[in-house]
Amino acid sequence: MADSRSSGKPDQTFTSADRIRQLNDVDQDVAKLIHSAGLAIQALTNARSNDTSSTDNSLDSHKARFKEATSQYFALLSSIDVRLRRQVYALEEASILAPDSTSRGNDAAGAGGAAAAASNPLDISWLNSRKDTVGKDKEAELWAAARGFVEQIGKPGAKPENGNERMEVD
Repeated sequence: MADSRSSGKPDQTFTSADRIRQLNDVDQDVAKLIHSAGLAIQALTNARSNDTSSTDNSLDSHKARFKEATSQYFALLSSIDVRLRRQVYALEEASILAPDSTSRGNDAAGAGGAAAAASNPLDISWLNSRKDTVGKDKEAELWAAARGFVEQIGKPGAKPENGNERMEVD
């Protein structure tokens, strides 16, 4: 595959071994991505970090660690996304994968969408892509349940509906 789209460099052809090395690098970055997500979550808690140099437990310290971890997370996520797209384009150019017209944004609601519906009208991914409120509805349901729980435990002397008298929280 040639990767000279915007760099101005001459075309470079990658061998299969080069592609495998690139995928291995992506695999290692996925582990780093998960680690940075864990660091971001840890910065939101009062859990002690393994890093003994950061003994500051102030709010500003937590914010700084969270910003650093999320910045690293999104940088890695973007890098992984770009590199995986390059791998997919290489497979398409080698005719190993059929080009997916809807993933490129050509005519998602037009011919690509009609072809998907014609091939399998009950394809769940195609159906879900047409309605984006599923996640929002579930989030609203969870927030309502959480609000009800907080209101219930906020009342003095009130017992939870499920029979448990208290909830253990770290």
